[in-house]
Amino acid sequence: MEIKLITKLEDKSLLLQLRDLLILGDQEFIPPLSSRSSTTQQGLGAAEGGGIDLYFNEMKTQCFVLALEGDRLAGFMSFKLDHRGAHVPQAKNLYASTSVVHPDFRGRGLMTAFYREMLAAYPDRPIYTRTWHENFGHLKVLERLGFTLTELLPNHRGEGIHTVYYCHKPYYLCKESTKETL
Repeated sequence: MEIKLITKLEDKSLLLQLRDLLILGDQEFIPPLSSRSSTTQQGLGAAEGGGIDLYFNEMKTQCFVLALEGDRLAGFMSFKLDHRGAHVPQAKNLYASTSVVHPDFRGRGLMTAFYREMLAAYPDRPIYTRTWHENFGHLKVLERLGFTLTELLPNHRGEGIHTVYYCHKPYYLCKESTKETL
């Protein structure tokens, strides 16, 4: 399995596979990706619509970490460089917006590999991401890699469905007391 970071994805075959994989995973997200207007949409409680193509067209302008088995796309993580938003306060950062692993390749550590690739390529930048509070597989990866919960938005995705923001910061951005113990 090859893990590859690409800052601009132009390969038409990979873009088609990426769209197909996005469609395959669409309904596994809360809310589904096809009900969102963008990868960084703030309000997630009510479906704004737009369909998967609106979401895909914005997402394909981002950077990617890809998992490739030969010519087959096994999974991906898209991310934005220097994203600013209400819940992402630092300017020089990475914002992991979307990740999908094909069911045939799950349980092989690809999500962990995606984050590790980003951490290795951009060691001086904090990495932010968000998910919902019961996305246990993703949360386990984040906690194992040292991400910290930075914000919880109650009922943000609907009644009883909370959005959680996580951040992985380089050591020098941590609290001064932590820095002194290094």
